[in-house]
Amino acid sequence: MEFKQLEAFVAVVDYGSFSEAARRLYLTQPTISAHIRSLEDELHMKLIIRTTKKTTITAKGYQLYDSAVRMLEIRNNLLENFTGAHKHMIDLAASTIPSSYLLPELLAAFGKTHPDVYFHSIQSDSSESISRVLDGTVDLALVGQNTRDESCVFIPFCHDELVIATPVTDHYLALKDRETPTIFHDFLKDSIILREKGSGTKKEMDLFLERTGVTTGNLNVIARMNDLESIKKSIVNGLGISILSSRSVNDLQRTKQILVFPLEEAAHKRSFYIVYSKNRILKPHVKQFVQFVRDYYM
Repeated sequence: MEFKQLEAFVAVVDYGSFSEAARRLYLTQPTISAHIRSLEDELHMKLIIRTTKKTTITAKGYQLYDSAVRMLEIRNNLLENFTGAHKHMIDLAASTIPSSYLLPELLAAFGKTHPDVYFHSIQSDSSESISRVLDGTVDLALVGQNTRDESCVFIPFCHDELVIATPVTDHYLALKDRETPTIFHDFLKDSIILREKGSGTKKEMDLFLERTGVTTGNLNVIARMNDLESIKKSIVNGLGISILSSRSVNDLQRTKQILVFPLEEAAHKRSFYIVYSKNRILKPHVKQFVQFVRDYYM
C-alpha cells in the first residue's frame, strides 16, 4: 500500500469525482483510476462504485477513508516535526549510478535554493525505477537507460562513459605503460565480473559487446553481481576486471586502488535520463527540480 494510493482515494471521496481529484493532485484521471484499482485489488474489496452519473463510496470505503486520513495526517505531521516546516515532497526513484554519484550533489545544490522541498528517494536498477514511474509510485526517476517506452518522457541530463576497471597488478601496469593503445580484445582472456540484468550499465555493456562482435560466451566470466560496491571491492581484491561507469570508479582511481582503461571509440558516451510519465501532470515544485537537473550539468 502506497501513500499515493491513499491520497488518490481520499481526494476522490473529498471532491466527489475522479476528475476533480486528478486536478487537485496534479494527476490524470487514468492515474487516479489506477491508484484506486490497485488499492481495491490489494484489499480485495470494492471501495468506490463509479457510474456515468455519479461516484458512490461503499461502506468499506468510508471505513478505509477514516484510517487513510489519519495515516496521511501522521505522515504530514512527521514531515513537519522533523523538517521544522511544511515541505513539498518529491518521490524519486534512481538507479545505482545516479543515486550514489549524482543525487548527493544535486539534492545539496537544489536544497540551497529550494529549502521547502523534501525528497523521498528509492534506489533500484534502471528497469525497476522506470516501472515505479509507470505505476505512479514516484514522481520521476533518474536512470542510465532509455527503454523508449512511449508512456514516458526521457530527458538526457548528464553524460558518462564506460571504462575497464582492473586491479593494480604488474600485468595491468605493464598494459598501462606500453606505447600502443590498449583495446578491449587485450582483456578477453581475463577473469571478468558482470553486472546482473536490469542495470543500465549492463545494457550499455551489452551494446558495446555487440558492436565489437563479442558475446558473453567469449568472455571468461568469473562472477555475476547486482551490487556495484561488491564489484568494486572484488576488483580491488584481485578477483577480476569489469566494465563499469567512469563516474562510479573515480574515487578508487584517485586513491590508486584500481587502474582504469578507456574503451575504444565504438563505446560512445552514455547518457543519464530524467524519466516521468506522460500520464502525469507534474506539480510546480517537481517541474522546478526537473529544470534544475537539466541545467545543472550544462
